[in-house]
Amino acid sequence: MTTLHALQRTYERTRFDLATSERFILNAIKRGKPADAFRAREREYLQSKEIKYGHWTVVYNFFCFIFSEAGDCITMFPVPKWFGKKLYDGKQEIRNAKKYIRYNNYYEQEDIEYGLRKVS
Repeated sequence: MTTLHALQRTYERTRFDLATSERFILNAIKRGKPADAFRAREREYLQSKEIKYGHWTVVYNFFCFIFSEAGDCITMFPVPKWFGKKLYDGKQEIRNAKKYIRYNNYYEQEDIEYGLRKVS
């Protein structure tokens, strides 16, 4: 059900023992959210990981699990800090970040992930 690499990564990143790591991965399969359940920004991030590493991804307990076609867990890693958080400019929520940058004289898509900076 899981690869040795996945168990090693789970131990390395969570410090769970082997039995707890296997249970953690099984809970991710049962209770985790697939990429389709997220908004566009998070979904694109997860789908890029699917293409790069495996067949399907699941997010569970702030970790991303990558699975093969056979259902074996290939690896897991923590999701980025921006994952699952909304963007705000002051008190106003930013709904479409790309459009907001284009029309409000902001730049660099990478700056969205770490906070917006205005061109001076």
